[in-house]
Amino acid sequence: MTEPVTYDDLSHHEFETVPFTVGELDAIARYRELSAGIPDSFYGFDLDHVHWHVSEFGRSQTSAMLREHACMLNTWYLAVDAVLGDLLTCTEQSSTYSTAAARFLRTESDTYHRVRQDFEHTVTVWSLGLDTRPTGNYPLPTRTLNLPMQSLES
Repeated sequence: MTEPVTYDDLSHHEFETVPFTVGELDAIARYRELSAGIPDSFYGFDLDHVHWHVSEFGRSQTSAMLREHACMLNTWYLAVDAVLGDLLTCTEQSSTYSTAAARFLRTESDTYHRVRQDFEHTVTVWSLGLDTRPTGNYPLPTRTLNLPMQSLES
């Protein structure tokens, strides 16, 4: 299940570095406006939610809901893409990101990609009917390699 995204204080991105400039804060505000509510729309989105949606609204409405979520992911992607350019132009050189901006971008990008991968995995498993078998014959949504434990992990 995807955890809710919270937009708290930005100071953790500024830890032991130069604070955000006014221009960077404006770019982040624009990003948040463009992506407002989208990350939180994926909280609780998992196979159980999709099955519940089918039982409450039917398959065709569930397919429509999945398309709507895909459109939200596209809007979020466009917002991330826009803030990548906006934050680059906020430094004196306009060719590098400040440390705080790079941290912010990594956090937002990681969140976007995690949510998108969870969505794509859920939709794939549900639409192919692979979630009904007890052995689960579709790969788990792994993202990292743990060499000491010799395992792929989510």
